[in-house]
Amino acid sequence: MTVGRRRLLKVLTAIPVLGGLVAVLSPLFRFLKPNDGPWQIFTIKPDLPKGGAQVVGKTTALAKPWDFFYFTYVQKFVQYDPTGYKAANIAGVAVRLPKKVKFENASGFVGYKGETDIALFQRICPHLGCIFNFIPDFHEITAGYGGYVPPEFEKHALMGCPCHLSIYDPAFPNDPGNVISGPAPRGARYFEFEIRGEDIVVTGAELGGIA
Repeated sequence: MTVGRRRLLKVLTAIPVLGGLVAVLSPLFRFLKPNDGPWQIFTIKPDLPKGGAQVVGKTTALAKPWDFFYFTYVQKFVQYDPTGYKAANIAGVAVRLPKKVKFENASGFVGYKGETDIALFQRICPHLGCIFNFIPDFHEITAGYGGYVPPEFEKHALMGCPCHLSIYDPAFPNDPGNVISGPAPRGARYFEFEIRGEDIVVTGAELGGIA
C-alpha cells in the first residue's frame, strides 16, 4: 500500500516535469520545422502557401489585345494557430497581350505551360508592396507616373506603381512584366494558371508577393 502511494506520488510529480520539458523543447521543434500545424509536430510537410484552384475570370472578357480585368486570389498560409491557416488576398490583373509569349520570368517561375497571349500578374509591387495599376494608355504613364517616356516598341499599355513610380511592361520580350523604370528590383510576379474551356483558373502564385 505504501509502495503504491509512493508510485502514485512519483507519477503525479512527473506530469508537470514532463509538461515543462515539452514546453521547453517545443520552440526547438518549431525552429527545426516551423508552421507544421496545430497538432502536427513531427509531420513533415512543405511549408508553402496554398490557395487551391480558383476561377478568376473568363477568356471571353479578354476578347481583343489589351483588354484586361482585375481580380483577387485568396492564398492560404499554414499557420500554427487554432484556425490552422491564414488567408491572404493577392490583387491580380489579367491581360490579353497582342502576341503569344512564354510565361516564364527571369526568376524561373513558370506561370503557364507553353505559350499564351493571356497574362496574369500579381499587382503587388516588388519594391515595397504597393498595389500597382494597369494603364491602358501609355500617355497616362508619362503624365502621372514620373514622366517616363517609353521607347517606340513600348508605346502600349503598361503597369505603373503610384507609390514610387516603378513601371512594368506586360509584353516585354522574353520577360513579360519586366520593370522598365523606377526602383523595383525585379519584374512583376506571376500567377500559375490554366485555361479550362472559357475559365481562367489560377492554380498557384509565385512566392514573395506578400510582405
